Amino acid sequence: MLRQNWLRLLLESHTSELERLCVDFPDPHDPHLLLIRACCRDLAGDPHGAAFLRGQGLRTAADDFVACFTNLLLAPDNSTKAAIADRAKLALSECGPEDDYPSALFLLGWTEIRLRRNIPEAISLLRSASEEARLQSRDATFRLAQSNLAFALTHAGAFSEAERILDGLDALPEAVETADWDRFEGGLRPSTRGTIAFWRGEYEAAATQLRSIVSTEAPGTNFEAQARLYLILTLIALQQKERYREAAELLQGVSTADKHGVPWGTLRRVVAAWLAYAEGQPAVALRLAAPAVTRTGAPVAHALLGELYQRLDQADLARQALRHATATPPPRYALVSTLVTSAALSSVAGRGQQAHEFLDRALEAAAPERILSPFLSPDPTVSDLLSAHTPGGTVQERVLRDVFARRDAVSQVVTGVLTQREREILGYLRTTMTADEIAAQLSVAYPTVKTHIRAIYRKLGVTTRRAAVRAVDAGEMGDLRVQVSGPSGREVVGS
Repeated sequence: MLRQNWLRLLLESHTSELERLCVDFPDPHDPHLLLIRACCRDLAGDPHGAAFLRGQGLRTAADDFVACFTNLLLAPDNSTKAAIADRAKLALSECGPEDDYPSALFLLGWTEIRLRRNIPEAISLLRSASEEARLQSRDATFRLAQSNLAFALTHAGAFSEAERILDGLDALPEAVETADWDRFEGGLRPSTRGTIAFWRGEYEAAATQLRSIVSTEAPGTNFEAQARLYLILTLIALQQKERYREAAELLQGVSTADKHGVPWGTLRRVVAAWLAYAEGQPAVALRLAAPAVTRTGAPVAHALLGELYQRLDQADLARQALRHATATPPPRYALVSTLVTSAALSSVAGRGQQAHEFLDRALEAAAPERILSPFLSPDPTVSDLLSAHTPGGTVQERVLRDVFARRDAVSQVVTGVLTQREREILGYLRTTMTADEIAAQLSVAYPTVKTHIRAIYRKLGVTTRRAAVRAVDAGEMGDLRVQVSGPSGREVVGS
């Protein structure tokens, strides 16, 4: 009975009861029972107890279903986990009537999504686990499989399908009790929704979802830790400097060691480097980022790292990070990020045509799932590229309109109304300089300046230079104070 039900009990709730059954068994030192207890200890947040019991059990346990799936859950690193996953697939094909096929399917899919080596296979396994659980009326396993399927689809960049699954789960009656596995993973669904919102540039919605599951009592791994990292990136995107101290404290709660195949150390280091950069400490950001650029197998981290190095004017390091990010096919949102960064690098290097080709590819890749966050950078290089870009097709043109609308929305949250470049150009509008002269002064193209001027007029609800300046001076931009610099560098302040 224990052999038939131990995986189900782990996944669906009763971990403490399962461990008590093992302890009360006539032969509590049976190697299989020790391995099952090791899994219970791991889910209970006791890695030392789990390692001890696993070691004791493996001394004499046969290499069978229980040993295989225990090792699959507890393997300490990616290479070990990958080798065990391959053996587990064989064990799955040889499942007997006493083995738990739906739970084993789920655990294999859960493993593959964490290995990041074959996302389509992970999605396929989790679809199968969902269907098996549904057919066998295993409601709790069905919820877990569906939630992890939504996460796998999100990781692949299939945001729309992931949201449909999450909406379906939200429509189901709530479970009577929270499963131990749910507590072990920590906030899977809000974390997934927050991740989607972040990459779509919906930062305020992302912050709401992510804050709902961040807990100082969490172990700093799994989905609660992912929520911490994306919440920090969201605070940086919104430039909420008054919350950077909170962000630093959140970062301390993220594991520095890999866990279940996830490179937490690399992810934490990259986000720490971004936070240092946001706090105006570029030297610290470079020091923190240095070890991450040499480590492979973390495409999203390296896509973010490439953008950071580009912002720090470290073109060679940025390209190295982007090579790591694209060494294997990255998820769609990481691909969009690498293309936007590649466009910025090409622009700075004076390869304008190549820059706009990269930007066209980025817009096309972003279109199916509305991945807008990589285009929302306040970096003037990206801003000028977008302003000067002529889309290569209707798809790109539609996404570009969405990008400008989202940039406007974010800038209103961050600065009140105008972007950094727009505030700079507004300073020149106070002078008699023509648009041509402003373009020469800023070393940008004339059409780029004209695009920024049109954006300023649209946001202020005016049609002339004089009216724009008068709107600022009269306080028609709202309650926030807006600072712009004239050509002399003197700050001109409107409120």
